[in-house]
Amino acid sequence: MYQKTVLPNGVRIITERLPHVRSVTLGAWFEVGSRQEMPDEWGMSHFIEHMMFKGTKSYSARDIAEIMDQRGGQLNAFTDKEQTCYYFKVLDEHFATAAALLQDMLLNSLFLPEDVEKEKNVILEELRMYEDSPEDLVHDLFSDVLWPGHPLGKSILGSEDTIQEFTPERLKAYVARHYTADKLIIACAGNIHHHEVVEALGPAFSTLPRGGRLPGDEPSSAAGRSRFENKEIEQIHLCLGAPSIARGDKRRYPLQVLDAIVGGGVSSLLFQRLREDLGLVYSTYSFTGLYSDIGLSGIYAGFCPENWSRVWDVLLGLFKDVPSLITAEMVERSKQQLRSGMILALESTSTRMTRLAKGEIYEGGPIAPEAVLNLIDSVNYGQVVELAKEIYDPQRWSWAAVGPSHLVKEDVPCKKIC
Repeated sequence: MYQKTVLPNGVRIITERLPHVRSVTLGAWFEVGSRQEMPDEWGMSHFIEHMMFKGTKSYSARDIAEIMDQRGGQLNAFTDKEQTCYYFKVLDEHFATAAALLQDMLLNSLFLPEDVEKEKNVILEELRMYEDSPEDLVHDLFSDVLWPGHPLGKSILGSEDTIQEFTPERLKAYVARHYTADKLIIACAGNIHHHEVVEALGPAFSTLPRGGRLPGDEPSSAAGRSRFENKEIEQIHLCLGAPSIARGDKRRYPLQVLDAIVGGGVSSLLFQRLREDLGLVYSTYSFTGLYSDIGLSGIYAGFCPENWSRVWDVLLGLFKDVPSLITAEMVERSKQQLRSGMILALESTSTRMTRLAKGEIYEGGPIAPEAVLNLIDSVNYGQVVELAKEIYDPQRWSWAAVGPSHLVKEDVPCKKIC
C-alpha cells in the first residue's frame, strides 16, 4: 500500500509498508543531475554527491562510515543525467539512525576547503579509472555523438579542467539553487509505517526553501554522426544507435519488449547471431535511455579489430531486417521475461523504493506493480514491429567506437548509415 504526504513547502514523502520483511530502504531523490549544469559546472552534480559524505557539524566522514558499518547497513548515492539519489538500506530497528544521518548530510554538510581539494583528487582518479574502461567510455562517446555540445551528451563525471575549478562557495551555491523543496522526493519501502517516516524527516525538510524549475533545452539530433577514439587495447568497443522516445511516451512498454528481443538476453537476436552463430563477440547487448523529452536506443558489441567489417555487415543486415525477424512468439517470450524480472526484483526493498521515486517523477505518483504488469501484457505484436521500423532504421543511426583504430584496414562504414 502506497501513502504520500506533501509538506507545505512541496517536499513529497512516499512510502510503501512491507511488514513481512526486516529491512527498510530510504532514499532522497533530487530532480537535478548533470543535465542542469552550465558549461563551467560540468561534473558538479556528481562532485556534490561525493561531498555530502564528507562530514557535517555533528558527524565526521569517518563517523558516517562507522555508524553504518556498525549497523550492517548500506549507504550510497548516485548521480544521473536528470536525478541525484542518496539512499540507505538498514534493518528496521536502525531506521531512526539512518533517517537522522540522511537529513544531517543533506542539510548540514560542511564543504570544507581541505575536503573539496582532497575530493578533487578522488574524482580525478575515478575519471581516470573510467577512461581505462572502454566499454563504459564508449557509451559516453556515443551520447556525445548523438547530442554534441548538449549536457545530455556529456559525461556525468565532468572533466579535469572543470573539476579543478570547483570551490566550496560554488558548490554551496549550486546546492542552494538546485537542492530545493519542489525538487525533493523522499521514498521509503520496508517494514516501516508512513507516519514514522513523516515524523522522522518532515520537520527538518520542511525548512527547505522552494526553488524554480529551470527548463532544459531539448537537444538537437541528426543522423550519421560518428567518432572513433584510438586506444591501444585488444578489442574494439562499438555503440550504434539513434535518438528514441522520451520516458513519458506510452510506447515505452513496447520499447521494453523490443529491446528484450533485440539484445536483452541470451536468446536475443544480437546474442544468437553475433555470438552463438558466428562467434564474433563475447559481449553484446541492446540498451535504452529515457529522459524527460527525448531518449536513445542502441546496441553494444566488443570484438577483435580484424572482425570490424564482418561485425558491421551483420549489424547493418540485422537492423534492416529486424521488423521482419520479429515473431509473435518472440514478443510473448520477451513479455514473460519482463514480467518475471519485475516480479523477482520486487522482493528487494531497494527496488521498491526506486519504483516509488521514479513513479512520482515519471507519472506523478507510484504505479502499482499489477498495473505495470497489465501494461506489459497489453503490448502486441503490431506495436513492437511498428516501433522496430521507426527505431531500427540504419539511416537514422550514429555510432561511436573505442579501440586500436590503426588496426582497422577497411573503410569506416559511415556512408552505409548516413
